[in-house]
Amino acid sequence: MAKASLVVIGGGILGCSIAYHLAKRGVDDVLLLERRDLATASSSQAAGLMFKISSKPAVDHLSRRTFELFSELEEITGEALDFKAVGSLRVAESEANKASLLKTLNRAREEGTSAEMVDRNWRSEKLPWFTAGDDALTVYFKEEGYIDPYRLTRAYAKAARLSGATVKAGIAVLGIRMANGVVTGVETDQGVVPCDRVVVAGGSWSNNLTLPLGIALPMVPTRSHFWIAAPEPDFGDHQPMMIHADAGAYTRPEVGGLLLGVQEARSRTFDYRILPEDISSFAVTDEGDEWDALIEAEQRVSGFFPGLGAARFEHYMAGLSAYTPDGHFLLGAAKAVEGLFVAAGCCGSGVMASGGIGDALAELITEGKSGYDLMPFDLQRFGAVEPASEAFQLLCANARARKAK
Repeated sequence: MAKASLVVIGGGILGCSIAYHLAKRGVDDVLLLERRDLATASSSQAAGLMFKISSKPAVDHLSRRTFELFSELEEITGEALDFKAVGSLRVAESEANKASLLKTLNRAREEGTSAEMVDRNWRSEKLPWFTAGDDALTVYFKEEGYIDPYRLTRAYAKAARLSGATVKAGIAVLGIRMANGVVTGVETDQGVVPCDRVVVAGGSWSNNLTLPLGIALPMVPTRSHFWIAAPEPDFGDHQPMMIHADAGAYTRPEVGGLLLGVQEARSRTFDYRILPEDISSFAVTDEGDEWDALIEAEQRVSGFFPGLGAARFEHYMAGLSAYTPDGHFLLGAAKAVEGLFVAAGCCGSGVMASGGIGDALAELITEGKSGYDLMPFDLQRFGAVEPASEAFQLLCANARARKAK
């Protein structure tokens, strides 16, 4: 295969965003390689929730870049992204979660993000199926919403091509080549591509590429899943998303129905070494067990959704997200190998932060530094780890369980 100046490995939402931002910055001969088709793993299985503000300021800066990109991508590609700006209702009932939500509310006001406390009458009008205790704190963030992750990934890829990058699917990267600690190319099932810079954006499979180079990425493939209830009179496409910290659950509209996601007490994790190339052939959830987590969470969920027992759940979606012990991404340069960069550990927030991640990595690669705060995402922050060990998998499972907090 022909030489490239830089190879991006992985055709998910992070890889496609990085390719676009690199090409936008004028990097010549950017080549993105995907072994199957674009957005066929985690990126196509996400709920697509988009938040402008959270308890993690460094993530918020990345996410806001994604919001800024919607009109830019639509203009470049000539295609609508159809972002659903329904807003989000955050709910807290325990004192600890109330304090956390109040901090988020105050920071939103300081930073100019629309946010307001709402009362029972507002909730009854906007979410007639929802209930909360009299002393619950409920805050509405108007500018948030959700998006189709598959469509957004495709938009990044198309914009990357139109900006000069080459995007090739159906080519598997077998390994990264280096000499004297410096990247020299990538080996594929169709030959070697010489290059001096590589970005690993292979999602849950990324450790298969970095560990042969002596770099263990501190992340574990972890199950994420949600259920979809059939349309009912109390549901509606214009209702806000709902995130309940104490219940460890979220909802959003879904074609007249309701999408419901819950955090488990112990999320299911996997050894990255056993993942197949085609995730569609892999049982993330054992047959017949798709309702176990919902049953486990029934008491928590029925507290805000009294109609849970009567709801007609017709669809179940399960996929993989790569989680780290602290729920933060893995972004930056691999110090042990010159020319190697990583964008991984999406922690279920990759869609939301994809624009900022692409911008930050492209800036780091071309300028040697980034205006974004990447310290919380440092690849080496946990020291030496064994990603396949049971102890490390437990740490990452716990991070998934805390996600709604």
